[in-house]
Parts: sequence; structure tokens; C-alpha cells
Amino acid sequence: MIQDIEPFKFKNVYKEKEPVANDFIYMLRGNEILMKKSESGSYTLPLYSDFDEISTLVYLFEINSHSVFYCQDIEKFTVRWNVALLFDRFEFLFVRFPRWLQFVCVTAKHLVAWYQSNKYCGCCGNLTNYKNSERALYCSHCGNVIYPIISPVVIVGVIDKDKLLLTQYAHSDFKEHGLISGYVEIGETLEEAVRREVKEEVGLKVKNIRYFGSQPWGVNHILIAGFFADLDGENHICLDPKELSTGRWFDKKELPRELSDISITYEMIETFRNSK
Repeated sequence: MIQDIEPFKFKNVYKEKEPVANDFIYMLRGNEILMKKSESGSYTLPLYSDFDEISTLVYLFEINSHSVFYCQDIEKFTVRWNVALLFDRFEFLFVRFPRWLQFVCVTAKHLVAWYQSNKYCGCCGNLTNYKNSERALYCSHCGNVIYPIISPVVIVGVIDKDKLLLTQYAHSDFKEHGLISGYVEIGETLEEAVRREVKEEVGLKVKNIRYFGSQPWGVNHILIAGFFADLDGENHICLDPKELSTGRWFDKKELPRELSDISITYEMIETFRNSK
């Protein structure tokens, strides 16, 4: 999965620090990310030393010996004459960057989106400020403190003996087969969310719900909890057309293979495929 980056070490403890030469600079422009292209044609994130001038930097986290800083003002920077930087589509990083750097960029996007959407206090409308002691924003006018938001999501592999239920979204550019998933509602346990999502999306009941694993996914600001569950009763699928376009039982031999192994969906499908 995307967070499996050994031997690289990710440290998300907030620090007050200034950037140094080998620190990464993370910059977004809409759905584009700033990349550095080497003479050999490989790509990475730019370093602080690649800029002659850059300001409004916010510390995010560390990866090995590199700190990662977010540049708020994408209009006010100058690049050293011998450095090739370009803005390109965010999704290109999944084919250009190594796994550990993909994780860096996805996690940074989560934090950047939080900073950008909380420039103003949701209680009184005044500008927020950075707290120096922790990763939080605060309003000096009303005292409101704002922390990063992580939304819980469940993903479910529904099993009927030697078959696994796969679905496809109804209104999405993502056309691969996947597992049933959805946000956890207020007042709900993860297991209750599993039962509700399966019932709502395909009209089935499940039992023997068991935890598989989890995955942070910063692009959507979510934490995904994966579960397997056994079919309880009839296996007739009744799709919710607002959510899904297809739903079908696959045996192990005909299960499709995802193009990328970065997702918990891939891990769960392969775990079922290789089970006995």
C-alpha cells in the first residue's frame, strides 16, 4: 500500500523550524504540483536550495533527513538558473515518483487542503493564525482552535463461499472494479457502517465482520478501515443506481487485477485471491 515505504521513516510530529538546503518544497496550483526534472529525465520534488528566493513556507512533516515545507504564495518565488521546475498534473506523480515520495505528496495534500480551507474562522469569520506549539490554527478574536480533519471510511470485501463481490461506481472517472465503501456516519461504529453500506449499495446482509487493515489516503482526507464479511442470506444483488453501475460475484480465477498496488483495495482483493 502507499504507506508501506520502508526503509524510509515518516515523522508527523509538528515542529517549529526553518528550512535548510535539502528540505523539500511542496507547491500546488489547482490540480497541479511543482516538480523538478533532472537532466536524466527523472522527477522529484524541488529542494529549498533550488530557489533563489521563496517565502511563506509552512512546516508539514519529515521523511528521513528531509523536512517538507508547503509554499503558500506560488506567485512569489524565483528559481536558480540551472534548475528545471514545472507544474504538472497531480496524478502524474503516481508514475513519476517512487512509492515513498508518492506517500509524501498525498499526505502533504491532505494538510495543504486543510490549511487552505481554514484561512478564516468558521465561528466568527476572522482570519486564523498558526499555533506555534502544535499543528493547529486558532482565532485570536474568538479563541476557536481548529485541528486537521480526518474522515473515517469503511471498505468491505463481501464473501459468498469462494466468491468475492466487486462493484463499479456509477458516476466516476474511475472505471476499475472495487469493493463496497463509504463514509462512517455520526453515532455509528465501524462494524455498523459496514452493515449499512452493504445493505444500501447492494441490498445484502452480512455477518462475521472481521478487520483487515487500514490506510490513510490524503487525497480525500480520509482514513480507510478495511473489513471482510460473509454473506448472510440470499446473494441476489440489488444495486443502488445512484452509487453503483455494476455489482457482480467473482470467483478467484476470474478476479481482475488492479493496475496499481498502492491501495487497500488491491491488498484485499489479492488476499482473497490467495486464500485457501
